[in-house]
Amino acid sequence: MQKYLKKIRVLVAVLFFAAVIVSFSDVKGNLPSSIQNSALYLQFVPSALKFFTPGTVLSVGFIVVILMTFLGGRIYCSTICPLGIWQDIVIFFRRKFGPKQRLRFKKALNFLRYSILVLTILFIAFNSVLLLNLLDPYAIFGRMATHLYQPVLLFVNDLLYHIPFLGLHNMEYSPFSLIGFIFAAGMLFLVTYMAGTGGRLYCNSVCPVGTFLGWLSKYSFFKIKIAQSSCTQCGKCQAVCKANCIDIKNMEVDETRCISCYDCMPVCEVSSIGYNKHKMKPVQVAKPGTKPLKIKKGLERRLFITAIAGLAASKALALPKKAAEKITNEKEKKDPFYDRGPVAPPGVGSIRHLIDRCVACHLCVSACPTKVLQPSFLDYGLSGIDVPQMDYDAYFCNFDCHKCGEVCPTGAIIELPQEEKHLTQLGQVYLQIEYCIVESEGTACGSCSEHCPTQAVKMVPYKNTGLTAPEINPDICIGCGACEYACPATDPHKAIFVVANKEHKLAENPKEEKLEYEETDEFPF
Repeated sequence: MQKYLKKIRVLVAVLFFAAVIVSFSDVKGNLPSSIQNSALYLQFVPSALKFFTPGTVLSVGFIVVILMTFLGGRIYCSTICPLGIWQDIVIFFRRKFGPKQRLRFKKALNFLRYSILVLTILFIAFNSVLLLNLLDPYAIFGRMATHLYQPVLLFVNDLLYHIPFLGLHNMEYSPFSLIGFIFAAGMLFLVTYMAGTGGRLYCNSVCPVGTFLGWLSKYSFFKIKIAQSSCTQCGKCQAVCKANCIDIKNMEVDETRCISCYDCMPVCEVSSIGYNKHKMKPVQVAKPGTKPLKIKKGLERRLFITAIAGLAASKALALPKKAAEKITNEKEKKDPFYDRGPVAPPGVGSIRHLIDRCVACHLCVSACPTKVLQPSFLDYGLSGIDVPQMDYDAYFCNFDCHKCGEVCPTGAIIELPQEEKHLTQLGQVYLQIEYCIVESEGTACGSCSEHCPTQAVKMVPYKNTGLTAPEINPDICIGCGACEYACPATDPHKAIFVVANKEHKLAENPKEEKLEYEETDEFPF
């Protein structure tokens, strides 16, 4: 039965990988959010973050993964994790078309991987998901899919759009994000190179999720072991082990690095490797001169020192943004446009909540129909690097849309009822009339008022010139950015713009204007 486990694993992995790809292929935001949520339900980090986020639908996907790990090891890493499956694809093509070089057993880089895990846990304890943002395998793959795969998809669609019988719809390209591209391309190169040269090296040396699940695998009920009484030490299992966890010389399997890919089982001609119950012990073969691998003395002390360093770093990241603002150019500080702050998407409640929960997988960026959501750089500070923000140069937030809240897998953006979304105030409108083209060029406009969904911007007579100029009511503004996007002024910047609310508020309901008319029995036309 165990010899079929690899085929089952490959089939399940293909299904999960396809589901994730489909989720990130929804360029127009038309895919039902229920399908996307189901595809990402078992992603470990997003599920864990969403589980501990108040106001979200309870997500227990990470608990399912933990139970799977206690049962049979790191099944998540080989069948569910999209970055892990990508590495398997790279390894497959390397073996198929690359040099015929066998992978060899390597000692675990315990200090490196456990240090990264300890640092990650410390950062989380001090309300910073910075390391998860950078190292979580799902988030890394999400950025790759959004900023590398999606442009390719759009390019192919553009080529095939002109073939009539295919019935494809024309799709506009998303705004190019340099920071998103750099992060995605950099990690694609790094992970692909590590997979092509060392197998699942990223999973077993860097990834905090892999290290944590590997630690849990030490206590799994079923473990992959070598029956030393029947093993011929032919080395075939070690040659195909992509995790470098099989030591054929000592007939041992490092369960903390084994990813339960089952590649070793079909190649063993004497069926000496496979799952055994945790308490079963194989017959030991004495091998003089060999010693079991142990963690070096002093490792715990070094990890503790590293943890203290991480504590200090996380404290530094928690410094208020005002410390960074002190280095802002004094000229810019006098102009509210340069000190308005990043506008967070509706449903986050506060910028602090967004930074504490978002791992920058960019699924919201991918699914946003208007592409107003774009990756930030240091707008939120170092701890919020690459976290999405509203970019009103790209577009504005549709009044009736809340796709980002529907698809967010971590609970960083909570789905709002439409009535609440209509009143959620991301920021308030600010007008600098001296930059408005009505004042600077003496030209009629009104674009900002025409696009405002709440009429927080109205046109009123201006200086007896026969022109009308915008007048704002910040109390009913929701900060959707429609006025800023539509404003044609560019010198030195937009005349009307949104100043961000660090904590989102509820705007007042616009007052309905009553039309004055006289009642009459006569038919109106």
